[in-house]
This record gives sequence, structure tokens and C-alpha cells, in this order.
Amino acid sequence: METVFLDTETTGLDDDAQVVEIAIVDSTGAVLFESLVKPTVPVDPEAAAIHGIGPERLASAPAWPEVSEQVRAALEGKRVVIFNSDFDLRILHQTAEAHTEGQGVEAYDFAVRWILELETECAMYRAADVFGATNQYGTISLVNAAAAAGIEFQGRAHSAAGDAATTAALWRVMEKPIER
Repeated sequence: METVFLDTETTGLDDDAQVVEIAIVDSTGAVLFESLVKPTVPVDPEAAAIHGIGPERLASAPAWPEVSEQVRAALEGKRVVIFNSDFDLRILHQTAEAHTEGQGVEAYDFAVRWILELETECAMYRAADVFGATNQYGTISLVNAAAAAGIEFQGRAHSAAGDAATTAALWRVMEKPIER
């Protein structure tokens, strides 16, 4: 099964947070899909301070329904590796759900079901197992995992493409047998 790597940047962390940027890369880190995404909720200023994506950059961005079929085509039938998969999958679900509000059960099922059925693996938990946890949550950040693996960050940290490509490079290191 082909493996792809996904990352999102978001409006925030809460139960209403949505995607503002998404990237999917292949196992070499080459970008398969990348886009800004106009959310239906404002970007939290704290989130914007981290990823640098505010209303001005999102003004002409496509909404989720305009990119979701491309995202779906890039992900379905593949193993999807995500650094902190629980978070990104929740954000994808929330984003799809926000764009089907008031459209009925069929629209909701069509927009959300494929996300719930993706075959995913979490690179964050695997990295914590391989390199050791570095925080009170028993996990490790992508920056710390990359440093522990001896890899350079690919692109800009807190950009969807940079984080996805770094996750791909990290995954390649973690797939190698451990020499003892």
C-alpha cells in the first residue's frame, strides 16, 4: 500500500477549529497536493502567530468543498501517516462538518464518511516510542523528533508542506531497523 503524509494548519485548537492550510506529500516529501483553505470561522490570533496565516491570506482561498475531492483522491486507498493523527483527523472532520451544516444527513455522510474510513498511522506516537517522550503528555514534538532522528526540518516549520515533508523524512528514519 502506498504511503502518503498529511499535515494541516488550523484556525485554532478548539471544537470549532478548521483547516486553513493542507498538504499531502509522498514518501520522498514531494508535494502531491497543497492548498490554503478558507474556513467558516475566524483564525485565532494565537494560531495565526504560529503559522502566519491570517484573514488576508485566506481572502481568495478556496473553501473546503472546493478542495475536498482532490484531498480525498490523494488519500483514499493509501496509508496516511500524520504527525498527531488524532488532532488532524478531528480537524478534517470538523471542517467537513462545518461545510455541510443544514444540508441533511446524506450531505454530512458524503462529506465526512471517507475521512473516518482513512487508514492512518500516527508518527507522533511512533516517534515517542522510538526517541522517547519529551513532554508531560508522553509524546514528542515534530521539531524534537526531527532533531532526535538527525534530520533537517524540510521547509518552514508550521507550514503544512514543511511539516508533512519533515514527517515523511522522519518516517523513513523510523522504518529503518535499529542497529544495536
